[in-house]
Amino acid sequence: MTIPDLLIPIAARWVRRVQRELDLVPTPLDSPRRSVAGLRADRVLLIGNGPVIGFGVRTQALALPGHLSRRLATTTGRGAVVDVVAERGLLVDRVPRLLREHRLSESDAVVLSVGATDAAALTPVDRWTADLERALDELLAAASAGTVVVVLPVVPLQRTRGTEGPRRLLSDRHAATLDRATRDVCARRGDVVLLEPAPDERAPRTSGDYAALAARLAATLAPRLDALAVADSPSTARRRRRAPDPELLRQQAVDASGLAGSGSNAVLERLLQQAQDVFGAQAAAVTLVDGDDVVYKAAAGLDRRSAPRDIAPCNRAIRQEGPYVVPDLAGQPLADDGWRFYAGHPLEAPNGYRIGTLCVLGRTPRPDDLSALEQVALIDLAARAEAELWRQIEEGAEGATVQREVPAPGAPTPAALSRG
Repeated sequence: MTIPDLLIPIAARWVRRVQRELDLVPTPLDSPRRSVAGLRADRVLLIGNGPVIGFGVRTQALALPGHLSRRLATTTGRGAVVDVVAERGLLVDRVPRLLREHRLSESDAVVLSVGATDAAALTPVDRWTADLERALDELLAAASAGTVVVVLPVVPLQRTRGTEGPRRLLSDRHAATLDRATRDVCARRGDVVLLEPAPDERAPRTSGDYAALAARLAATLAPRLDALAVADSPSTARRRRRAPDPELLRQQAVDASGLAGSGSNAVLERLLQQAQDVFGAQAAAVTLVDGDDVVYKAAAGLDRRSAPRDIAPCNRAIRQEGPYVVPDLAGQPLADDGWRFYAGHPLEAPNGYRIGTLCVLGRTPRPDDLSALEQVALIDLAARAEAELWRQIEEGAEGATVQREVPAPGAPTPAALSRG
């Protein structure tokens, strides 16, 4: 056995200790999407562990997604949507599995952060190199042509004071070794970009740390995203987002969300009131396009609970990206009920499929389309409604897990089964 072979079991025990202590460190509790409303928004996916986990802060607004979305929007003048898919303890050989669970083809840029756990676990360099190459190959195969792929530097595992000592020094040295190997991998490839490390690169711990990392990352991403926004090739993520979702997969997302069986709440009702005020509209709704119907999950100024899908503008709104506006509904079925103006924006499930809309309705036609300012307002309201739906989806999933863990009345408990 080589020395690294002898040390790996010791390193594994140390990693478990670090992870137990990190259970006590704050991490974001809110939606894994942060956005800055704007036209022609860029979409960035952060995936992996390390800096994308958000250790040290309680909201994504203060973690990397929040800082990056704001920095990108300021730099490009467009909107920015940043999603994060984070998994604690992620090793590089598990990255392909994580990639397969998400729609990379609709992201303009993908940022991969991995290596912290591998460094602490003393993953051999040759295995790290082969697994990283495999992960990048799979990422690029799943992404759209032209998608920007950025790899973050390998930094040591986030730690607490209780895990300092010789094993920490060994982990830090191995992180530097894996980082050099990562630089070699990226240097050999022309399809990925390695973010240049800061002189004192370390695991982020504060909002200021995440802001500094976001500034470096935005400086790397912005010019490349600008080029994509101009090119607008048929194979880019931008063009893909304009296409309708496959109906079977879209309906599966509606069913999996569990939202159709739940009602409105105060958050959605306040948003709808704001939407009415902003647009001077007589009605507003959060809808789900479910089967043959458009169901009003929350509504203001509407008496009915649903409408046939084939006559509802929401059915057309979910077939595209961004605002969908009908300045005059004359000749359409809704006009028979006195509605003459419609504006809606699609709402997505966490997996990216469009499951419904936030929309407003007016009884007076408008002479033209929404202004740029009004479009941004609609995008912002939709993002806030979407965040609330995601929160409900997460609560429903947690509730279902708890329910599964609680034995039914009269059922034998695990202890009783073990005794039997």
